[in-house]
Amino acid sequence: MQFMRIIGVVGGWLLCQCAMALDFSVSDNQFKACLVALAQKNSWVSADMVTKIECNSKNITVLDGLEQFPQLQSLSLYNNQLSQASVRGLPTLRHLNLAKNNLRTIELSALPMLEELYIFNNKLTALSLTKLPNVKLLKANENQLLTFVYADLPSLEKIYLFNNKIVTLDIYHLPKMHYMDCRQNPMPDKLYDEMNALKGVTFLHEGNAKDW
Repeated sequence: MQFMRIIGVVGGWLLCQCAMALDFSVSDNQFKACLVALAQKNSWVSADMVTKIECNSKNITVLDGLEQFPQLQSLSLYNNQLSQASVRGLPTLRHLNLAKNNLRTIELSALPMLEELYIFNNKLTALSLTKLPNVKLLKANENQLLTFVYADLPSLEKIYLFNNKIVTLDIYHLPKMHYMDCRQNPMPDKLYDEMNALKGVTFLHEGNAKDW
């Protein structure tokens, strides 16, 4: 029995040492420190064991090195200091939260399984999304968006765009959409009328163009 306890202690120590020894190839020291702490907590011994990264409120300024996590399903970097982000080539990623940063640009590609995208409370002035076949939820409210353009978003159901600066918006090529919150945008009354006439979709909007 004593021997088994020793084996267990040694095994746990080895797992901890392996996790500490993982060399994460990322530029930001705060991001690296968070990854090391997660590796120790979750006993990661290789990068392909990483399925969830949650590094919120860590003063992270650079996001890179994600390609080393091919099994990543959830990434949350809420409330950091990112000014730009490129997230691509993650075949299993389903949840992405980059809300409450300082994002001015964002690039998303080759994310075939992505379902939820949170980018609210940033400084984005333009948003272009394409070829995200499984995205169901988009929260891009409280930015400075002048434009939102998209293509090939066949699964998008709920969209939050309130408190931006959007004037024109295509509401006709989102076949699964059933809810959009676009309050506090300087949209013309004609667009509001089109929204009200579209069957099967709940639109939240308010104000008139003359109020802006």
